[in-house]
Formats: sequence, C-alpha cells, structure tokens
Amino acid sequence: MAKVTVLIADDLKFFLEIEKSYLQRGGFEVLTATSGEEAVDIAQKRQPNLVLLDLEMPKMDGVAACASMRKVAALQATPIIIMSATGTPQNRERCLKAGCTEFVIKRTHASRQVIGQAKDLGEKGLLLETSTAISVGSVLELEFYLPGTRSQVKVKAKVVRAGKTPEGAPQAGIEFIDLSQADQEAILDYVTS
Repeated sequence: MAKVTVLIADDLKFFLEIEKSYLQRGGFEVLTATSGEEAVDIAQKRQPNLVLLDLEMPKMDGVAACASMRKVAALQATPIIIMSATGTPQNRERCLKAGCTEFVIKRTHASRQVIGQAKDLGEKGLLLETSTAISVGSVLELEFYLPGTRSQVKVKAKVVRAGKTPEGAPQAGIEFIDLSQADQEAILDYVTS
C-alpha cells in the first residue's frame, strides 16, 4: 500500500521540522516547502493527499497559496488545512473563502504557545524569528532550552525592536527582564563555549 503524502509549507524551519518529524513518525511521506510559491509548485507536481499551509508566510501567504491550488483541477478535492498562531475570526473567514478545508490554531502545551525560533542568543537577550509580528514593548514569558543541553531557561522578556529577515519573516529583538542567576550563568557558559 502506498504511503499517504502530506505537503507542509511553513517559512519557519523550526516549525517545519517539528511538523515533518511528527508526521514521518506516523508513517506519512512528507514533502516540505518554505514559501507559498514553492508549496503551489510542489503540489502541482506531486499532488499530495493532504496540504498543511502556514497562514503567515512572506510574499505568498497561506491564503494565496490555497487559492492558487484550488485553481488546479487535480488539487480541487485535496484537503487543505491552513494553520496560524493567531485565531481571529477574520483570519478563519479569509482562509475558508480561499477554499481551505479547515483553519487550525497552532498551540502547544495547553495554554502555552510556540511563538518562534531563537537566533543569536546573548547574555542580555536574543533575536526571535516569529510566525507573526510582535510589537515593540510587548512583555513575553519565554521558556527555551539551551542547544545541546538539558538546561531550560524561564524568563520574562521585553520586545525592544521589531523587523524582518531578508526573506520577509518577522523578527523581534528580545531583552531579558528577570533572568535568574542560575540561568544567567548557564547562558554565559553556553555563549562563551
């Protein structure tokens, strides 16, 4: 029996790898794309059994990618699920109007939410690549593990600047507010090693 093929499109590689790993463990063949344009191209060529699109992608978002796929005869009946970290009624309506089968809010750990991938960790803060823009002045409660360790850092942090990657993904400059002495030492050990 042939494997069920799932196409996942997300511009944040962190989320893409989590979703891919989870589906592969379930026995699915997984195709990946990091942009809406790439997702449409792969879907036309490979005709997957299911498409999972992130709503917030630069240039061509999940809504536009879904609408493009629905114009292809071979993809008109393919289930397309659009996922977003922001579950507003307006987002849901836009996605359903574009022809998606379902709109799903990305959440993990009950009330906690994965908001991005840390880049450039330093003693005082980090650069956070996110799926949606976070406004300057926002206060976040972050939890993350230092790469290659079992050290979990829990800290309040403030967004001190906002911008975009060269690919157009939102980024936020994060400054730690109340870093414990133990977490401060663990981070210092990590960044100086």
